[in-house]
Amino acid sequence: MVLVTWGGILAAFLIARFIGSTIIGTQEEPDLDLWRRVRWGLLPLSGIIFILLFSIFNSIITHRMIKKIIKPLDVLGNGVRQIQANNFSHRIEYNVDDEFRPVCETFNKMAAQLEASAVQRLKDEANRRELLAGISHDLRTPLTTINGYLDGLESGVASTPEKRTKYFNTIKNNSANMKHIIEQLFLFSKLDMDEFPFTPQSFNITRAIVDMTEELIEEYAKQGLTITVTCGSEKIFINADVSHIRRVVLNILSNSAKYKKSQTARMEINISADNGFVLLKFTDDGPGVDPEALADLFNVFYRADPSRNKKGSGLGLAISAKIIERSGGCIHAENADTGGLAIIIRLPITEAS
Repeated sequence: MVLVTWGGILAAFLIARFIGSTIIGTQEEPDLDLWRRVRWGLLPLSGIIFILLFSIFNSIITHRMIKKIIKPLDVLGNGVRQIQANNFSHRIEYNVDDEFRPVCETFNKMAAQLEASAVQRLKDEANRRELLAGISHDLRTPLTTINGYLDGLESGVASTPEKRTKYFNTIKNNSANMKHIIEQLFLFSKLDMDEFPFTPQSFNITRAIVDMTEELIEEYAKQGLTITVTCGSEKIFINADVSHIRRVVLNILSNSAKYKKSQTARMEINISADNGFVLLKFTDDGPGVDPEALADLFNVFYRADPSRNKKGSGLGLAISAKIIERSGGCIHAENADTGGLAIIIRLPITEAS
């Protein structure tokens, strides 16, 4: 501000020089420059008044300009301090239409993004803790069962061949459950790091799912889940890894069997073609899901709504989503008209090879 003011005074002197030379042109020292005139008192009163007025006017303008700059800088600085204090809900209120307004609007957008990121981080942390609790539960339950039955074998409680066979089968089944959970964790970590091998090939998806379900119908019937398959076309070819598509189908069936709302449940698999894509629709008659939670079902750290609150890792649908994405398709969930959950997979059709 001081520099600007003195710059104004200097400009005033230069202007006053011409004024002074005009007014005192008839005096004895017409060739004296401005500084000597000021020193010797030869600058006329009008020049002095002009300089004073110009200096005052310049100071007022400069003060207003500095104030206009400092105020929004203070506002912006306060906003930065609020963000540093993790107050991401802070927004700058600046309604003046000048050069600082775009800066303040950009700051508010940044703050909104940071706030959303912080909220999502807290949500992920809570879901991660829930995930770890579910995995711990899934591992602890079969491990406890295995230890109990091993103690029974060791202590001689299983005194007959029938009991020993029953104990061994129980231990075997629970060991298989633990192995499945560990494999799910390993698979998801590999998929997440994009390190899991894919071997795509062209195959008939209709034939593959029909064959797959024929193998599984009896097993899931024992769990109270009846599976039916309807096909719009018998020959629909896709280019994907058969083993991974099989895993997707298994994950969806297991999810429906786990969350069925009665001792008996139904799963209908519909296969159809639509504009160069195959649509695989898996519809059960379970409890369904809150509409607001449908988009989160395929997130690894998401825990389902209270109607599907059984303990578990919940990795199956997250793994399925990654496999379908790697296969060039998409997957989403919606509540079925019958009240259950429908999972729809869309994959590009390819020519038979």
